[in-house]
Amino acid sequence: MKEVLDFIKKYYPFVLAVVITILIVLLFQSYSTLNRERKDKAYQEQLDKQNMSALKDSISVEFNKKLKAYEYSKDSYVVQKLSDLEKYNKSLSDELKKVKGDVIAAIKSEVQGDLGGISSSNDLVVIDPKTNYYGLKFHTEYVDSGFAQSIVGTSKFYAVPNQDTREWNIQPDKTVLDTNLTSIRITYGFKDLKDKYQIFAISPSSKVKLTDLQGGYFIDKQPTPPPVKPKKWGIGPYVGVGLNSDTKFNPTLGYSIGVSLHYSILQW
Repeated sequence: MKEVLDFIKKYYPFVLAVVITILIVLLFQSYSTLNRERKDKAYQEQLDKQNMSALKDSISVEFNKKLKAYEYSKDSYVVQKLSDLEKYNKSLSDELKKVKGDVIAAIKSEVQGDLGGISSSNDLVVIDPKTNYYGLKFHTEYVDSGFAQSIVGTSKFYAVPNQDTREWNIQPDKTVLDTNLTSIRITYGFKDLKDKYQIFAISPSSKVKLTDLQGGYFIDKQPTPPPVKPKKWGIGPYVGVGLNSDTKFNPTLGYSIGVSLHYSILQW
């Protein structure tokens, strides 16, 4: 015990410097841990706010003059993993769970195409004159930059003359669609605004309307970024204990405080 006390008395500056250095390191570690926990909590609160907004948000639509198209927008879900989506939107989560592979992002929509009143050309065709079998062949086309529809078919009927009354007996048969083609062009994506994330859908047609729009972005499923090469050189404040020298280059053992230019050999 006496030897320990003698050592402390003899080298107390050195011991004091070691103790101070250890306390400073522990202080910085504690500060770093608290700071990281505080940032993690703030980040999680931000995600919760984003997802609650997506849950309550409704679709907004505006005409984008640059694109000359209608832009539909809605706040997007942003979660760490697919299971986190369940507490905000269970139906979408259950649907995505059935998808093979890892889901990185998803957009779900419901779309209506309303042409309103349309007209078509009608041409009388004789299907079988022996049985008085006729038809009205109709054809309608609609095309714009985001919506196209083509319907071609024949409404078939029998027109049987009554010799006694000199009237026609019309007997409807069936309508056959030879072509029933609808094409809708929509562009989907995610956008990062100042304080939130949104999904969007763009349609250049005024005949197209989105009645539902939902989306999810899963953070943990994004591709791993390339490793960052650690920097070796650095400059900063220095507190340490070791071998020093005075201006005459006489070696002394003690502690020092200052600014250092250093090169890292090992990092952990």
